[in-house]
Amino acid sequence: MTDTTILAPALSWSGHLRRRIDGRPEYGAWLAEAAAAPVDAARLQAWFDELRSARPAAPAPQPLAVADCRAVLRQLRERVFCAAMVRDLAGLAPLEEIVGAMTRLADLAVEQAYRSIAAELAEVHGIPREAASGLPQEMLIVGMGKLGGEELNVSSDIDLVMLYGDEGETDGRRPISHHEFYGRLTRRMMPVISEIDADGHVFRTDLRLRPDGDAGPLAWSLDAFENYLVSQGREWERYAWLKGRRIEARAFEGSDPAGQAAQLEALRQPFVYRKYFDFDALAALRALRERIREDWNRRAFSGTGAEATQADNIKLGEGGIREVEFVVQLSQLIRGGRMPSLRVRGLLAALHAEREAGLVQPAEAERLEQAYRFLRRVEHALQYREDQQTHLLPQDPGRRAELADALGFADAADFERTLGQHREFVEATFRGVFGQGEADASAPARASAAADPEDLLVERIRAALPAAADELLPRARALLDSPRIRSLPDNSRRRLAALLPAAVDACAGTKAPAAALVRMFGLIEHIAQRSAYMALLAEYPDTLARVARIFAASDWAAGYLTRHPLLLDELLEWHTLLTPPDLPELARKLGEDLDACVIAGTGTPDVERQMNLMRDVQRQWGFQLLAQDLEGQLTVERLGDYLSMIADVMLEETLKRVWFNLSKDQGRTPARFAVIAYGKHGGKELGYASDLDLVFLYEDPREDAGEIYARFGQRILSWLGSMTASGRLYEVDLRLRPDGQAGLMVISTEAFERYQKEHAWPWEHQAITRARFAAGDPGIGRRFEQIRRDVLLMPRDAQALAGEVIGMRRKIGEGHPNRSPDFDIKHDPGGMVDVEFITQYLVLLHAREHEILVQNLGNIALLRLAGEAGLIPADLAQRVGDAYRTLRREQHALRLQDAEKARVPQEALAAERAAVIELWETVLGPRAQAE
Repeated sequence: MTDTTILAPALSWSGHLRRRIDGRPEYGAWLAEAAAAPVDAARLQAWFDELRSARPAAPAPQPLAVADCRAVLRQLRERVFCAAMVRDLAGLAPLEEIVGAMTRLADLAVEQAYRSIAAELAEVHGIPREAASGLPQEMLIVGMGKLGGEELNVSSDIDLVMLYGDEGETDGRRPISHHEFYGRLTRRMMPVISEIDADGHVFRTDLRLRPDGDAGPLAWSLDAFENYLVSQGREWERYAWLKGRRIEARAFEGSDPAGQAAQLEALRQPFVYRKYFDFDALAALRALRERIREDWNRRAFSGTGAEATQADNIKLGEGGIREVEFVVQLSQLIRGGRMPSLRVRGLLAALHAEREAGLVQPAEAERLEQAYRFLRRVEHALQYREDQQTHLLPQDPGRRAELADALGFADAADFERTLGQHREFVEATFRGVFGQGEADASAPARASAAADPEDLLVERIRAALPAAADELLPRARALLDSPRIRSLPDNSRRRLAALLPAAVDACAGTKAPAAALVRMFGLIEHIAQRSAYMALLAEYPDTLARVARIFAASDWAAGYLTRHPLLLDELLEWHTLLTPPDLPELARKLGEDLDACVIAGTGTPDVERQMNLMRDVQRQWGFQLLAQDLEGQLTVERLGDYLSMIADVMLEETLKRVWFNLSKDQGRTPARFAVIAYGKHGGKELGYASDLDLVFLYEDPREDAGEIYARFGQRILSWLGSMTASGRLYEVDLRLRPDGQAGLMVISTEAFERYQKEHAWPWEHQAITRARFAAGDPGIGRRFEQIRRDVLLMPRDAQALAGEVIGMRRKIGEGHPNRSPDFDIKHDPGGMVDVEFITQYLVLLHAREHEILVQNLGNIALLRLAGEAGLIPADLAQRVGDAYRTLRREQHALRLQDAEKARVPQEALAAERAAVIELWETVLGPRAQAE
């Protein structure tokens, strides 16, 4: 005998369920047994097959007759709805089971209705066929909204858009155009799903999200749909199509809709996801939210005397379901064009993707998810009561208490407290994302429309920066008179007029307001024609303030940000920007995003997108380090480590992507190839804009290996150095390879070893002290490290080596003459090059007896080890190490101010220079020999 206690919570709450069981007591016993197991895809299909088998006129796999289809689907819907209700209110089913069951029901209903009506029409008019292949042509049925996101609620409408491929005529005895065939099919399908009869209905259907809404055709060809998106697609439609999902539905034997489905996806993706970060989406979604609320208010209060308020609406009210959706989907619309991992349809999947991408803090993501799950469960409970599509909380206290009891709360107060906490958090999060400046967003635009923009700007400069007004006003007028500004459309000019005074105020609060504002004017002029970036600065005052602080701190950073405004997005998440980067995890994520850059419908890598993505990500990572650098969180050594590691990641991904396209088996056979880093990259001392000094090695027995890897090397250079829409990844210098510019671009490890041991110049052995394996085949990397070790352990004559080092130092000095009265931190005597040459000399001369010096540890650590080994005075090694650190820090600070040369007054850094010169003379003799 079935235990019916599982039904008790649902029976206590739902009048709909009580009426069903009162009318058919045997249904209660069936439901108690059915609700004991999850309502998954297998159960749903089994129920459908059982109900279908009672109508033997159309055995599977033939489509059901239309009347039979209507009846079976309504009976199936009643089973799914009631079983889901019982399991949900008994606390047995998670949200995923409930929305999954309803989505699968909707998909099945659409598919069966389509098959039944299509068969009926084809019998009279024939089958529509693809023009190119002659195969039967299926309709492309797209589920929108929660149906598309596979998160349908239990008493929902389903939003559908009906599309088809080619125009033409059907092939039957009474042919009609494809347009007419699919229009009739759509018109006849909808009642099968939505019409109420003795068995109820399946889902209310809504076709208003199709192009032109109620004014447009019921079904659109893909060509017409594409023309509509290009010429008329509106911002709110981007939001609607974010979740658009083709429902698998086939009515004609032998059809193959994959090609047209891929064509549809190739239209949807670029329409929804802009190529660049799209901050215009913020204003568009805010406007959409307000229209939705106004529409609800109009319907709620139009002559009904209703007393329900927004606070009662858990979907559209403050802190409701729609606000969670908007928060999550805003990031998808803004960033999805550049972050493929965000292009998911389900809300929780999107929230998880944003958490993984670092766009949402884990704690905030967890609370949003908890709130969303709670609100959706409340929504479902409200709809279970009478099987109505409602989102209104009961106003009657008794009914509210019953709702609390149905949801398993101890009392109504506990429910209200939990509901309030969730809605308060959602509302606060929503306002944090959408509400900045919301209350007065239109006021600046109205004010600026009534006043001249130049007058407003002049007035604000005189008020906020009176001491610098005479210097700043000509630059402000030049900005407003520039061609980029004068050609702006009216809407953009209004946004600019509101932004400029805000920019003055932001810069006025910095340590160098006049310099910051001049640099800000340069940024605004550069981005004026790109509304998304203007929207970012106008909509996010905190971001504008951060830009001002960066511009006040560093001229180089200001120029970098102006050249790469894509990085403005990084300033939104300031706490994330200042978190130490987890480069292994970031590298893993980059690899996934690059894998996702494929040409729609083909699976072929989209090389242009991959190249642009790598450039954008490299700058985003570098900008994170720049922000931490300007905040004083990074030492110059740590910065060099990070930038060098970023270069290694980019090289590794470049090798992988290029080899995939070059090799005959799409990279399944790995490349026997390695990249060796020299210079600053090899010594892990890269700066923000440093070139990469590289050497390419290979080790492959094939006869044509040299030719293969020469092409590989050339394509690597092209991948790294080509100027794309996102700029250049790295400038690369190969002159440190054997025989320099006269040598082969790519060299075998055997030839490299022979050259280094038999033909290399001493200065090339100096260079190899700082070389290291950076990317590629680890086995070749180990072979290189052994060659490097052997070279450094070669016996050398001290006097001859000293002569070579001094001679090379002299040539370096002659190549960088300093005719100014200032001290050149890098090239003058007592500067950084002296430290590097001394260290290289000590390694080459003494590594044979002190093998620890073979390790590529950096100049400071190697000097310390030389001091500990008694090769130089230990205290002097310490002083020179400290001096080198100071020289690097000063050089870095000057570069951040965009100084052309790293030079300081002669009296500066006197102690540091003296220590370096003392060590030079201790090791190599009088400093004058090198001058």
